[in-house]
Amino acid sequence: MLVHRLLAAAAFALLACGCGAIRFQHAWSSFEPSAERSGLEGRWKGEWRSDWNGHSGGLRCLMTRRDESHSVAWFYSTYAWILFFQHEVLLQVSQDPDGTLRFSGEQDLGAAIGGVYRYEGTAAQDSFHATFQAENGDHGVFEMRRVD
Repeated sequence: MLVHRLLAAAAFALLACGCGAIRFQHAWSSFEPSAERSGLEGRWKGEWRSDWNGHSGGLRCLMTRRDESHSVAWFYSTYAWILFFQHEVLLQVSQDPDGTLRFSGEQDLGAAIGGVYRYEGTAAQDSFHATFQAENGDHGVFEMRRVD
């Protein structure tokens, strides 16, 4: 009986992850930037790397503007070509006099993933660089380029 429950839970988890991937892919492929692209808005693609354990993988982000000083980053990361994770983070955004965007935010991804992750970084022209730090000690970088 326990084996059946574990199999059912695993099947449900895979189905839920698959639905999330489909939802992200649909939003990614149907995204249409505004006529005046501003701030972080748009599609970004690159990689993530953990300096804590050496893991790395692909990273995509769909960034939408919430208001004058906030954007929502919807991250979709892959690991080992078969595992993926997605999450959204509300970012506080400010602009330097030279046009560089600075942002920071945090999101609780749950104890199993590492707890609260804190992000901060910069974006200039079409280049995005951010660092992350988790409660469990994981830390690393996100490097992306804007995708038109």
